[in-house]
Amino acid sequence: MTKEKRKNKMPSRLLLVLLVSLVSSIVTIFFSMRHLTGSSNNEIQDNLALLEHGSSSVTQYIVWTYPFPPPHFQIKGNWEVATKKGQILICPYANACNGKGSLINLAELTKDTFYNSYVLDHPYHKLRHMKEFCHHIQVIAMISLLLKNRGACVQTLGGDDYFCDVEIFSTYNPYENGNQSWSVSTETLGNSDLSVTNFPYELLGKKGSKVLSLAPDMSTEGFATYGPWNVDEDLRLAGRYNSGEDIQSMAGVGWLPFVSSSGGSVGMEFPYLEDAEKRRVLMEKIDIVSMFFPGTEMIEKKNNEAFLREYTKKYPFGCRSTVTCATLKRHKIRSYFSSCLTLTSTYQGSVLYKDGSVPSLNGLPFLDPASTNFTGALEKAKHEKDLVLLVDVVDPSALPPLPPNHRYVSADIPKGYPRSCQPYSERIDYCYRLLSQYINHAKVVITSRIHVGLPAAALGTPVIFVSKGGWLPGGKEKTGRVAGLLDIFHRIDKKRNLTLGFDLFGAIPPNPGNHEADRRRAAFWHRLKRVSYYEDAAKVFGRIPLQRLGAGMTHDGLHHNFHFVMNQTDLSDWRSRRAIESVLFYHPNADISIHVEDYVHGGSQGDFSIFTESGYSVSFFEISSQVVSVAQIRLLLQKFGGVFLSKSTFVRGPLPVSLDEGYSLDEHGNVALMIGKKGLSVIEMASSWFSSYLSSGETQRCMMDPTWEMKSIEDIAITVDRASLLTHDIIMDTKCYDLIEKNCIYNDDLHWKYGEGRSELLKMKDGRTAKFCGNNVWKGGVSCTNRVEYMVARYTQLSEQDAMISTLEQGCQCTKI
Repeated sequence: MTKEKRKNKMPSRLLLVLLVSLVSSIVTIFFSMRHLTGSSNNEIQDNLALLEHGSSSVTQYIVWTYPFPPPHFQIKGNWEVATKKGQILICPYANACNGKGSLINLAELTKDTFYNSYVLDHPYHKLRHMKEFCHHIQVIAMISLLLKNRGACVQTLGGDDYFCDVEIFSTYNPYENGNQSWSVSTETLGNSDLSVTNFPYELLGKKGSKVLSLAPDMSTEGFATYGPWNVDEDLRLAGRYNSGEDIQSMAGVGWLPFVSSSGGSVGMEFPYLEDAEKRRVLMEKIDIVSMFFPGTEMIEKKNNEAFLREYTKKYPFGCRSTVTCATLKRHKIRSYFSSCLTLTSTYQGSVLYKDGSVPSLNGLPFLDPASTNFTGALEKAKHEKDLVLLVDVVDPSALPPLPPNHRYVSADIPKGYPRSCQPYSERIDYCYRLLSQYINHAKVVITSRIHVGLPAAALGTPVIFVSKGGWLPGGKEKTGRVAGLLDIFHRIDKKRNLTLGFDLFGAIPPNPGNHEADRRRAAFWHRLKRVSYYEDAAKVFGRIPLQRLGAGMTHDGLHHNFHFVMNQTDLSDWRSRRAIESVLFYHPNADISIHVEDYVHGGSQGDFSIFTESGYSVSFFEISSQVVSVAQIRLLLQKFGGVFLSKSTFVRGPLPVSLDEGYSLDEHGNVALMIGKKGLSVIEMASSWFSSYLSSGETQRCMMDPTWEMKSIEDIAITVDRASLLTHDIIMDTKCYDLIEKNCIYNDDLHWKYGEGRSELLKMKDGRTAKFCGNNVWKGGVSCTNRVEYMVARYTQLSEQDAMISTLEQGCQCTKI
């Protein structure tokens, strides 16, 4: 292939994933710019034959794993590939084959093969091979199909030749470096050298030719990750370059089909074009997934507020920090707390072995996946997994005694690092070594770095986060950059009396916030799958369904089985989905059964497929009628046992198994909630617990009046008027906002809006109601808004509303600044 030099100018048709960290303004953004308008309907169907091992039938696979269409013919409308009996088209990207063909899960297909590590560590190899990564994936899919299906033949879509003998490709090795740094050519030319891998060119062109004539134009769309390509020399020589910058970038890469470029920086002024149509087109190219900034400075930059306000009318974005959410709330710009994308990190990793160098420099070599003992060494490391890994701990004196097998490393690439951190390749290798230790060697990671703790937690390793009265490696925690993130970890802070309840010599308990992490990961997936490229890539690399971190953290004292009765249209209704989310929020390991009128086994799950994709246990069953009378639901629970909830009922907390059997009704006499044991034939009206129904008027006040209160705080669930949820808006900080929108899973899907000032009305501790005015003076010319932002950042357990109340009680004056 012709190798083009890297261009500094961003091409106009660039699908860009951008991660910026600007020290001067302390801003971190992850977003994507794309040419396409969003996720198209993917009609691709799974074909189980692709994953059958040892099939003896002769099958011909026509393979196309590229995200772009074939170059030699046009695919549009009702196009169908001309296949014969026994031929199967594999085309997992909807944009490539117009939604035709079968999906393929390469993580599953390559299991127990030489190529499995390449697929599982795809973010790392995407950066190794850049645009050529897709060529490797194409041939890996074809070779793996031959390995797993005896007598099968493969052909590239658009090609003339079939290949049936897998042995002729036995010398192909995608891990081969050519005895050089893995991305020498990547860094100088923008693409890697295929020839050093003994690449099977004949699968993508004519035999004997190195021209990939069957491959698509890899510049059809660009996929870029932003981060510093070259490190500032002063930072490099002082050992102060934080690899967390690249860890964040790699987390974004994990969701892309491939990477076309990396590097550069972006200023924090959003382009607000004068022409409304051009502005709309530009906004359709941008996906802001997670954003952090500490105060109002970024919003107040020229045009930024206008851009963000208009953008979020259609594309609400996530905040990495609760402080950022609070700042945007002051400006009434819609957003939601997303946490950081590093919480979605996924790798198999490698095994590090000692070569005489100092382990603390993080320069230990990792085992080549091409080594014959790689699989055995990996299994052995995972089985032993007894290392206590300490990464930039600000207060070592706060730690309990350390076992002999412990190691200190740094997220900052140290002065004595045996290789230069100037090449991007070495920095990515440094990150890969850290990640490999988190997943394959460490039984616990102890750190004061958020971009160490989050990816380690995402990889399933317990994390102990150490702070020192608000001090972190980057200095005093004043900007709120970790606000809302630390509840995931075990915590140590002597000055705040945060201590462990266990030692470091035995087994380490799982992270206490694993269920919260699962919710954040699920919301990221819900947001990202709106773009078909991201959705299809996630399925190709086996990321879906998500592996829930809290799947093993069960609670025997809570109800486990829940039931809903619905019709087909409910499966695409956000109100019904939110009811299920309220159960999963408090019972994340529950088994939820949805009984659907006239449901066909294996039929469409509508929007509810998101639950199983997120790793939750949600199953679908046929029921003859959606009637929810007492007699009907009593029979249902007599057969299955558990808790029944109507599709308009929202639980207010965990439901213990100690609750007596009984039921409550809505105003129409239908069952709102029923608890019953399997085999129990008589269930009476509940007398020992309460569940209220809100009329249409009460529901609307619950939705729209921030001063309105529930009649009782003892209700275990609330049933709302379903029609009101469609005809009226839920206002932020109302009781229905708390009930429906706050305690949900997919908080990226916003069904609320800001009120016209009424959301600032607060109930004080003495029972009176007061209005919070953010621009009013607190003390010394500081606005009440800034005071609240400081308190939320300073006291991470303090809610924004409590901070507002406290500010009013401390003398927020009535004079304007």
